Amino acid sequence: MKSLLFTGLAAATAMTATASAGLEPGDVITVSRLGTAPGHAIRYNYDASRTFDAAATGSDYFGLAGVNSFKAESGGILKTFCVEMNEGFVDDPIVYTVTEIANVPEELPNPGMSEARQTLMKDLYARWYDQTQYEPGDSWSVASNYASAFQLVVWEISHENFTSSTDASVALSEMNISRGAMAFTDTYSAEVANIANNLILSLGTGGFFNYTKLLGLSNPNNQDMLIVVPTPAIAGLAGLGLVGMRRRRR
Repeated sequence: MKSLLFTGLAAATAMTATASAGLEPGDVITVSRLGTAPGHAIRYNYDASRTFDAAATGSDYFGLAGVNSFKAESGGILKTFCVEMNEGFVDDPIVYTVTEIANVPEELPNPGMSEARQTLMKDLYARWYDQTQYEPGDSWSVASNYASAFQLVVWEISHENFTSSTDASVALSEMNISRGAMAFTDTYSAEVANIANNLILSLGTGGFFNYTKLLGLSNPNNQDMLIVVPTPAIAGLAGLGLVGMRRRRR
């Protein structure tokens, strides 16, 4: 029998992410975290000073890799992926500022996302984001594997010590989930590791794809997130408005 926690998170992940409809940079949204699912436990080793091809040394840490679900203050669900590994969730509720992805994460030694990282991240989302979204009737196991693998690649893009900040092809050639500044020492699943490696191999095939619906959520004390914002047409068809959001004074 599935636990009540599993059932609740599965229901949340199956809901349309209504709270992201209409969000734009400069908006502020207040949310409460529901959990990480679908996804898997992982172990990671991060050293910002380590070169992209160096072996991981020292202590590793436990983490959860998958879809992060939040309930907006005024209703609706946000489904996100984490872009900032070393901060946790210290506030409840959390007040996030919506921003361009160039501005997240904000806590690394070199904060923000370089041109090369943005190119890789948009390409990843364009090719694979839909595979991470659980729908009723889907295999929970398959959804968990893809969501976990996708999150590992997001962290690899956002945290690896690439030698170029502008050339996505160079950065792509330096991606490896088991080595470098961001190294995953245990995925507890060979399938998750295989999927993550295949996601990386797919990037740049036929050129780097753009993805215009990707924005960041930033908070100085809590993990920064990436969100997908539906286009106005999609939001309108779903009967959505600016749910759970208040405008920041400009």
